[in-house]
Amino acid sequence: MVKRMLSRVDFEVAARIIHNGAEIPCEVRNLSLSGIYFAKGPDLPMNTALEVRLELSSQHSEMGVTVKGTVVRKDPDGFAVQLRDLELDSFIFLRNIMVYNSGNSDLIDKEYRDYLIWKSDKNEYIPT
Repeated sequence: MVKRMLSRVDFEVAARIIHNGAEIPCEVRNLSLSGIYFAKGPDLPMNTALEVRLELSSQHSEMGVTVKGTVVRKDPDGFAVQLRDLELDSFIFLRNIMVYNSGNSDLIDKEYRDYLIWKSDKNEYIPT
């Protein structure tokens, strides 16, 4: 997992892990454009592929995304999922959360551009 290359914001929200056809409630503690840290959720093995369903709602609307990820870190307080194959609508959803909570859209955009360049230099797959 890329450590501290991208800003991370505190963002506590209920979510669902989708694994082997089951939807398991969990609690997001913070996120970035490359990963999510969960304070509560299932005890899954390292390198487990899964999906995460994030939903936001207000009096007037509901919106959400499902993103693919892999468990990359576990500790006594929770676990981290590295996001992969991020689709455009998911990127925009997460970017808007990041910008709203950080207040710095220029920094968020620059970090993500630098992250994509770094990944391409490592010959890692970047979805187009």
